Amino acid sequence: MNCIFCKANSSESRSVEHVIPQSLGNTEHVLKPGAVCDPCNNYFASKVEGPLLSDPYLRYQCSQAYIASKKGRPARVRGLHPQSCSVIEVVRNLDGFGISVGAAFEKDENRWAETVLRSEEGRIYIPHPTSPDVVLMSRFFAKVAIECLALKLIEEDGGLDAVLSEPALDPLRNYARRGPPTPIWPFHSRTLYPADFGFSRPGQEPYEVLHEWLFTGLGGPSLYFVLGLFGVEYTLNLGEREIESYTVWLNANSEASPLYPRGIEHL
Repeated sequence: MNCIFCKANSSESRSVEHVIPQSLGNTEHVLKPGAVCDPCNNYFASKVEGPLLSDPYLRYQCSQAYIASKKGRPARVRGLHPQSCSVIEVVRNLDGFGISVGAAFEKDENRWAETVLRSEEGRIYIPHPTSPDVVLMSRFFAKVAIECLALKLIEEDGGLDAVLSEPALDPLRNYARRGPPTPIWPFHSRTLYPADFGFSRPGQEPYEVLHEWLFTGLGGPSLYFVLGLFGVEYTLNLGEREIESYTVWLNANSEASPLYPRGIEHL
């Protein structure tokens, strides 16, 4: 077996690869050991996924969706308590009931506690980031696109080899592994529905969708990967470093999403 990223022999690799990190709510979509070698797996975890998961935008989204980290801990969102001039952390309890608030840094704990105890009222300001770091998201998206393609083809005879040997994927796989200083691989993003949107079907309780994806050619020669994450649609062209063609397609198709071509209201 060879790694779908660096193409090195990965027969001795032991770690499974979550195509979407566990800390974003994925527990079932994984690639078997060796599909991504241990060195590449560790690299992505420390240099791409780790920094991205620490990004305030994703921390906020995970908190809103009550998603636990890989270690089972709730997401911590930072804010400001102006009365004590302290940076604080807010944790929404995973059971959905109540929140916990405390000083983010040990040096502020006494001042924060003393101010809260002697004040009958106060304010806490929590920033609401509107987008993640674009470079980290671009590299993460490139990595996820190749892994989802491998996951889609893994049950077919020679499917992983097809991903490994396809030269058209080499620029994208190299970008995922190395990233800048080359220009970022562009992607398109737009909000489809609120992160806590409740989908419903007859006879079922409402449910939330954390992530979803598909591959589509949109009737042309390019292959696009469309990922829905917390209600935001991200689209990337796997073969070319351009995304204007997707914008053209949107304009010609009344802004319909490939994920929901008939609209969310028709589910």
